[in-house]
Amino acid sequence: MPTRTASRRLVTAAIAVGASAAILAPTAHAADASEVVAKKPAKLTVASYQAYLKKLKTPEAKKTLKGFSALTGGQKATFVKDLQNRKIYEALVAQVEGRIGRPLTLIDPYNSEVRVVTKAATSVGKDKRRTTTVRFTVTEEIFKIPVTSETISIAYPTAGNGPKRATATAKVSNVNAAIAISHNRVSVKGYGAQTYWSAEPQVSSFGKAVYKKEHVLGSKVTYRASLTNNED
Repeated sequence: MPTRTASRRLVTAAIAVGASAAILAPTAHAADASEVVAKKPAKLTVASYQAYLKKLKTPEAKKTLKGFSALTGGQKATFVKDLQNRKIYEALVAQVEGRIGRPLTLIDPYNSEVRVVTKAATSVGKDKRRTTTVRFTVTEEIFKIPVTSETISIAYPTAGNGPKRATATAKVSNVNAAIAISHNRVSVKGYGAQTYWSAEPQVSSFGKAVYKKEHVLGSKVTYRASLTNNED
């Protein structure tokens, strides 16, 4: 029976809109050449978020735009407010453990409209090495509309006499206009893998950046995985 522990589960929503640039005109003196000063928008609005989704044109953005457009005016305002709430994203954490071959899905509400959906999926290949894959994803949803998903996966052999090398990947699906999310190199040690995520604010209302660590550890019969804050 899979179990899960988390010091605290909160969800995060935060959404990004591109920074505007203020260009200073050059004066007559060469020493006073023009400067380009990047300035973040003060906050995300319903209109700017809709424009962001339309411009993005990814399958995830199209799905979010459809769901967002179906909300009431009040729900849209709440949605956008949650997206740029740093505390919500900072509290997006999860810790799970389970057995290979048994999928796991956990749904944890943060408030009436925000929830965290945690999923762990495993598979065992039919190759002679019986390559086992563990995939761990934590998704934040607002009004059941996915906003961002952070995933780490590891694949490793569990049979045969060849090298016991594992491979791992990480990816993000992000329609958060308030933050731009990226990860560094995925490091692998034994049957464990981890990466560090960086959520850089794209609107001033979000505040400072948030950093997280995502980790997964597999074996022949069990796995453990977590997403935690990594204090700067």
